[in-house]
Amino acid sequence: MEGARSRRIDTAHELLRGFGSLSVPELLALLSADFHYQVLPESLGMPPRDKEAFAQHAAGIFAVFEEFQMIPKSIVDDVSGDMVVVLARMQGTLKGGGGEWANECVMMIQLSHDGTKVVEVKEFVDSAKALEMARKHAPDDFGCNDPSSSLSNDELSTITFYSTILSFGYRFSWVIAGIALLWLLAL
Repeated sequence: MEGARSRRIDTAHELLRGFGSLSVPELLALLSADFHYQVLPESLGMPPRDKEAFAQHAAGIFAVFEEFQMIPKSIVDDVSGDMVVVLARMQGTLKGGGGEWANECVMMIQLSHDGTKVVEVKEFVDSAKALEMARKHAPDDFGCNDPSSSLSNDELSTITFYSTILSFGYRFSWVIAGIALLWLLAL
């Protein structure tokens, strides 16, 4: 039993290294023939992917990075379910002077019974960072529902302008409330 546990954890680490390799063949080597991948939350609208579609998706993402790594912060082994859950920090350098990239994810990794193959990955990502990736860096077929993609530049500028005004107004109201409170305390 301990050997299978160790093998599952090793396979999870190998998967993280596969992502960090930026090599699709290296990443795919661990995946079962009937592998499935899903990005969560579903509200992002990213489609479930089989092994072939995942390979294309990974190639597109790998193409935007000079270097990348997934650093495990926590790993939980579900022995009875042949599953490993990983909280990981993703960090890398974007190509073309795009700067540094960092965020976190939780990966639920379903493994084969012997712990040597990855059968399914459900990856819960930072929604804001996924939208940023879709807007600024990712290939066109990234597959993320970007609510701003249907808006014109003028509409986006207007939304940004009003958001800034509202944010300023909110902060300004706190300053006024603080001054009023200080004035009342001084009486």
